[in-house]
Amino acid sequence: MSIRLKLRLLYLACIAVTITVFGIGLQLLLMAHVETEVDETLRSRAREVVRIAQFSGGLTGVRPEVGMLIELPVDELREREVYLQVLDPQGRPVVASVNLRGQSLPVTDGAMHVIDTHEESIETINVAGRFRLRMHSVPILRGDDLVGVLQSAQSLQFADSTTTRSRNLLIGGAALVFVVASLSALYLTRTAVNPVAAITRTAEAIYLQGDLSRRISVGAGKDDLSALGRTFNRMLDHIEDSVEAQRRFVGDASHELKTPLTVIRGNAELLGRDPAGSDAAATQAITREADRMQRIVNDLLAVAELDAPGELKFQPVNLRTLIVRVLTDLGPVAGERSIALAGSDTAWVFADADKVERALRNLVQNAITATATDGAIELRLSERDRTVSLVVSDDGPGIPEQHIPHVFERFYRVDPARSRAGSGTGLGLTIVRSVAETHGGSVVARRADLGGAEIEVRLPAGRPPDAAASDSNGTAG
Repeated sequence: MSIRLKLRLLYLACIAVTITVFGIGLQLLLMAHVETEVDETLRSRAREVVRIAQFSGGLTGVRPEVGMLIELPVDELREREVYLQVLDPQGRPVVASVNLRGQSLPVTDGAMHVIDTHEESIETINVAGRFRLRMHSVPILRGDDLVGVLQSAQSLQFADSTTTRSRNLLIGGAALVFVVASLSALYLTRTAVNPVAAITRTAEAIYLQGDLSRRISVGAGKDDLSALGRTFNRMLDHIEDSVEAQRRFVGDASHELKTPLTVIRGNAELLGRDPAGSDAAATQAITREADRMQRIVNDLLAVAELDAPGELKFQPVNLRTLIVRVLTDLGPVAGERSIALAGSDTAWVFADADKVERALRNLVQNAITATATDGAIELRLSERDRTVSLVVSDDGPGIPEQHIPHVFERFYRVDPARSRAGSGTGLGLTIVRSVAETHGGSVVARRADLGGAEIEVRLPAGRPPDAAASDSNGTAG
């Protein structure tokens, strides 16, 4: 069953239930109102007659009636007038109103209840199975003695005909409303579901044709379906960018691995021509290119590992301690270059120490590679607004403005020839960005005051282990 048909059926079911409940409720209210009006009329007439009977000793407008009770003529009870009858304390009719024309009202159980309890009673009786009478019985008392029972009755024919007409009108109106609701449901569901159908067609076309450039036309609407269409378009933008980045990555990786593989193959063939001989240069070339391939593979694995944040092992880390360790390890590589560390003595972050240390090594190695043998490198560590900032600057040639937006892309090199000569893989800054982002931070590149490049890494500040433990113990206590 399609969603369009489900919506139509649900809409019509809600309309039908609403109409039915409203109609039944209105009919019941109307019947109760009519019945209340009749009861009030009977009570009003009864109070008047009882007052006359109690204080004047007689009943005006009624005459004696004798003989057996007979069946009331149906035709005489179709009018809306009130019929009156007085019973003696034994329940026998003694007088009746003139409009009964010599006939008697039935002595009902309600009338006998009044004789027994001296409490009024009201009930509905059927006449000849065709009409209904509303019967009100009240005691006539002189002091505490019961001298009679007054029965007042009125035909419910007019009330029944009124409720019948109203019921028929409600049924007819409900049928008309249901027809209009059906047409409205057809139009509304078609209008509402069309954007969903458009999304479905676009998704199907993308699947069949592989065209990620297609988008949904949603306009500037503020409804939920327009918002869904815009969200779908943003998702397609993200997917298209990811697929394009993946294509570039595969192409760049293939290009990076192609050169060392060619060198290894050529030198292996050279050695194969003279198995008994020894070619040190060929052996060194094979070893060098194999090492380069190994570095590329290791960096690729590092990037892939950083794409899985669940593998990170977070703990309080003193960033300055890590920087000092990295500078100590890379001291021999730096040679005569000047490396200065300034800023905060301590800067704690909540991070994976191994991943952050790898990013720091890449930053310092890039700075070393970019500077001359007697160049200067400066590291500044600071903490502000719950953010730890590390800025690495050098006095090298810097990064041209047109390259700055791309330096964190995989395998991107500002100077490809110099990078390959320096054994770079083009993934160092990519790893730095991945480490920063997986820790909730960021990284930016710009021109440095020293004249070269400047890379700034920002990470959320953390707490020292002792402070974190104290907070934990205080909460537990």
